[in-house]
Amino acid sequence: MFVFETFEPGKLIGRRNMVLGRDLVEQWLTLFPADRDGDTMPPGMMAAVYIRAYSDILVPRPPGNVHGQQLFTVNRMPKIGDELVTELSCEGKELKGDRRWVRFGSETRRADGELMFSGLMTTLWAK
Repeated sequence: MFVFETFEPGKLIGRRNMVLGRDLVEQWLTLFPADRDGDTMPPGMMAAVYIRAYSDILVPRPPGNVHGQQLFTVNRMPKIGDELVTELSCEGKELKGDRRWVRFGSETRRADGELMFSGLMTTLWAK
């Protein structure tokens, strides 16, 4: 179980590979048709790529975590068909009263190593 004490600032937690398939992008575009941009992944999907990695890597985790804030920095948007590798790390953690805050950093690269985008998400951790 990933609990607050588990996280070590500066440490890699894990990585997840995924292929940015046309079917996945089309599912997104069903909800957000204005996001269509040829063979380029819509920018809004950065959060979806991140949360898939987060959900697969941080298992098991306690119920009740609350997403507090997120920020993405874009180097280049991936293309449909790219294999993406997202690494998740602990960037920091702190206790504020009885609240446990954890900052997760991510880097999403193509399989050839080119950085696509990075992110920082702050979460109120349940336990």
